[in-house]
This record gives sequence, C-alpha cells and structure tokens, in this order.
Amino acid sequence: MPLYGADLALIHHEGFGDFARGAAPALLRALHDAGLDGGLVVDLGCGSGIWLRELLRAGHAAVGVDASRAMLALARTVAPAATLRAASAFDFVLPPCAAVTALGEALNYAPEGRQNAPALGPLFRRVARALPPGGLFVFDLLVAGKPMNYRTWTTAAEWAVLIEVAEDVKRGVLRRDITIFRRRGAQYRRSQERHTLRVHDRRSIERELRRAGFSVRATRRYGDYVLAPRRLAFWARRARSG
Repeated sequence: MPLYGADLALIHHEGFGDFARGAAPALLRALHDAGLDGGLVVDLGCGSGIWLRELLRAGHAAVGVDASRAMLALARTVAPAATLRAASAFDFVLPPCAAVTALGEALNYAPEGRQNAPALGPLFRRVARALPPGGLFVFDLLVAGKPMNYRTWTTAAEWAVLIEVAEDVKRGVLRRDITIFRRRGAQYRRSQERHTLRVHDRRSIERELRRAGFSVRATRRYGDYVLAPRRLAFWARRARSG
C-alpha cells in the first residue's frame, strides 16, 4: 500500500500544514544568515509543497522530492514553479545545491516496500558532497525517548483520521496505523495506511553528521515554532575548506 495516498495527502495538506508554515521563517533566516540567498534548495519529503512555496517566494530555486505521487500532485498546484521528482529521499541523486532540507520526520520513514528506513550515514555523506563549503542541511527527526503507545484522532468538516501508535523500543521502530475517513457526497470513504518509522538516537545522528563533514546543533524548535515531544531539529553546516 503506498504511503500518503490521495485521501491522506489531502488531509495532511489541509489539517497539518501549519508545521511547514511555522518552520519556514526560521529556515529562511538561516539561509540568509549563511549567505545562501537565491541558491537552489532541495527538499526531501516535500509533501504538498508548502515549504517549497515559501522558498520560491523568497527568491530561491527549489527541487521537491517525494515518494507519494498524490503529494506531488498537490505540490504542482501549491508550488508550480518548483521542480518536482518522484523518489525516496534515500534514492534521489542530489544535484549540486546550496541547501538540503527534510521536514516532518521525512528521514524516519521506511521507503515503500522496505521494513525499515536505511541507515542515515550514507545519505549524510551524499548530502555533504552536493553542498558547497558553508552549505546547510536542516532536518528534523523522531528520536529515542519515553516509549510512545497511544491513540489519537483529528476531525474536520470533510474528513477524519484516527491514529494508533505503537513503538517497539528494542527494534527501534515506531508504527502508525492510520484510519482515514473522507466525505464523498453523502457518505464517507474509508481507507487505511500503516507508516513504519525508524527511531534514531540523537548522539549517533550528531556523530554521523560530523563524520560526514558537518558542524551540527540540535534544537527543539524551528525559531518560534516548537516541535512535538521527542522531535529534534538538526541544523548542520558543511565545513568550510581550509
């Protein structure tokens, strides 16, 4: 079953887009402060294109990468000037660019057809090779902590989602079973998705980034936007030569 099919992609865009909008001001400031105004930014796991739109408005060129074709269909409308590519973040061949971003736990996700997400070290090294000295790599992850096992739901006039979360601490895997209801005329269409995320240790992520040639700091926020519990934003900068 593909992740983020048409119904869940639309719900994510309508109901959970505040994440990208909230993170955007701090990310744009970081790009400016690094002297990367107008440079190409590659967004891995671009979703419906909200962050791509903010990049374009700020004068950047933008490439969005996502494995969900339903998400990319939305992104074509939200950020029509962006270049869009259907691919996993772990498989996409990165072009030379000023910065790479991956928002909303994109790098925790196991690609479709795989039981677990690949190790991040090889991806970090590929990102480093694509960036110039001083280039930025910013992403957030779900990291290890108090185990998560709960149920929650979100509703709107035209849809509802019910989510059951179960974490296997020994395996370092968190599973989200998502039941989706979307109104179609007088009735609701029901569908289900299972999302499998690899849970990472903060110290190992920082160690792998440094091995790849980055300086790094981890925070609980993107500027004024505070992340949910157990999420960390990693702000990595490729070392300058000499």
